[in-house]
Amino acid sequence: MASWIKAINAYRPRLSGAPPLELDELAERLSIGTLVTKPIALMVLQELARELADQLSAGVRVRLPGIGIFSAHIRLDGSMYPSVRIDKALRAAVSHVDAFHGGVVRREAIGMDMAALKERWDREHPDDPMDMPVKGVGAGAGTGTGATKVA
Repeated sequence: MASWIKAINAYRPRLSGAPPLELDELAERLSIGTLVTKPIALMVLQELARELADQLSAGVRVRLPGIGIFSAHIRLDGSMYPSVRIDKALRAAVSHVDAFHGGVVRREAIGMDMAALKERWDREHPDDPMDMPVKGVGAGAGTGTGATKVA
């Protein structure tokens, strides 16, 4: 029996892999839209990263309007880790696939429910049928655990 996670990973929509925007290119793009030169923009971005690390190391939360809030947290074992809460406006700006300009692989899977996913998996993998999750698992609702077989 194939797990529902295996089926979701096989069929879910994904963003096609564009190369990351490197710091040097970001500085170039910032210099075009501002009165700041590329070397100054690069220096400010590098200093921002250093200052952010320093402030988080001191336990200070850093709020960057339009970007988010950066903070440090501690685990039970004493290890520290950073977290980011993305600004609401930034989250909203990238939350709708219709406004997305990049590539989407398996766009046809957008909106597919678990029943349709199971039907597709079982049709394409008759020797390895999908084991359906308990209602609510993987669908963003409920708190069920485990899995049940659906005929």
